[in-house]
Amino acid sequence: GAPSCVSSSAYLKLVDRGYGMFDSEIMMKRPMMMNNLIERMTSDQMIMNHWHEMMINDKTMMQKTMQDWISQMKDNPKFLANMMGPMTSDANLREQMIETMKQHGVMMSSLQGHPRWMDSVHDEMMGSGMGQNQGHGMHMNCSWCPEYEEHYTHEHSRSFSHSDRIMDMMHHMWINNEMTTDMHDYMIENPSHMAQMSGQMMGPMLGHMMDDPELRQQMIEMMLEHPEFMNSIRHENRLSN
Repeated sequence: GAPSCVSSSAYLKLVDRGYGMFDSEIMMKRPMMMNNLIERMTSDQMIMNHWHEMMINDKTMMQKTMQDWISQMKDNPKFLANMMGPMTSDANLREQMIETMKQHGVMMSSLQGHPRWMDSVHDEMMGSGMGQNQGHGMHMNCSWCPEYEEHYTHEHSRSFSHSDRIMDMMHHMWINNEMTTDMHDYMIENPSHMAQMSGQMMGPMLGHMMDDPELRQQMIEMMLEHPEFMNSIRHENRLSN
């Protein structure tokens, strides 16, 4: 077991080094420690890469998680902003997002049938002659970007050795519905994590979102309010013409 005085960081290190086994019951009885453990795990890129792979490979878990997230995004636009902020703000993710939308027939029909979207696509590009780094401040006043920047620049904690024991701990958490729900709730609340997740599995994430009619319209409205994203759309439009 783990005494209450052991921090989540120390607990992970002890598990990683082979001193004892991870016990989900201990975590379930100490919510604050569980929250700290989740925060510590999500700051470790390699651990979360493995978690994301498990999500991709488990279609049932992926569908359930996205259904939960979509419900939250509909109720609270902040969560949709957390998801889309990194995608629309990062140049590489933005390009992936545009390509993913092009492959989704229903999304393309919705865009083509949206008068404001079509008008915007044919507008002149804002800030013509922008260099690679120009226009960085164009989205600084967006409701989600400052929070995204704040989280994105946060220095990640030192990685573990990623021993079999850490992987075993993750799998114990994976099969515990309450712990998995806590983990996924934390993920959608953090734009920096959404950035990492989008880079690894944007297709499945956006696919579920674009399948929902109500959320699809919310996505379009949010994209229209992002100048840099719309500039990228206009640039794509000019290249294709």
